[in-house]
Amino acid sequence: MRNIVSTNAGSDVAEEYAEQVEALINGASADRRTEQDGKAFYIRLHHYAAPGTGAERWAVDYHDEASRELEEYDSEAEADARYEEMVRDSAANMGMDHDGNLERFDVTDVDGVPGPLPQLPGIGADDVNRLINARTEEPVMYLERTEDGTGDELDLAVWSAALVSRHQVVLSRSEVLETLGESDGDGGIEEWFSSSDVTEENAFLLEMLVDTAKERRRSAADSLFLPSADPR
Repeated sequence: MRNIVSTNAGSDVAEEYAEQVEALINGASADRRTEQDGKAFYIRLHHYAAPGTGAERWAVDYHDEASRELEEYDSEAEADARYEEMVRDSAANMGMDHDGNLERFDVTDVDGVPGPLPQLPGIGADDVNRLINARTEEPVMYLERTEDGTGDELDLAVWSAALVSRHQVVLSRSEVLETLGESDGDGGIEEWFSSSDVTEENAFLLEMLVDTAKERRRSAADSLFLPSADPR
């Protein structure tokens, strides 16, 4: 391994060579890449012909707001292993964002690290009405992965709370009816209330419930796409 550019260790090669390697990788697409925060942070793997000799070389390029480390390798296997090591080390230091959700890479090709979530399902008043009209025991609206829980996409579904992980739930029927002020007088929920019973005066409450469900989507999705316990 040779340091081409290093904030912490300095360079092991001539300045001219370093500039030529930088020009090569800056003008080419990376073979592998992990990025976050609009490319403010990235780790990339590049393959190129070395300036001067034309020999095959691989470089791992690490960049964050405080440092840059560009390392050159003679072996693809070494470079590939170093790339994954850097990604996993970075993932191990990721925590929660200001909204309390898991920090995730915007782009990555390394298994077991917190990568981007699939598109979150839309939620509207019709979905809340479907929840109101559900007649399973203690129905809830929740997110689920496609293909029997193994797919890479998300669906919005309604089913009994007893059969759904609480982490996947975005809204419950009891919560909806309590918000609408529908109860049996003893603190219980009126089970036979339907969406057709929602008055025009309460329509704005449905929109509030839609917004509540939307706010919970990210956390529910996070629970379905958790990274490895130890990404390293």
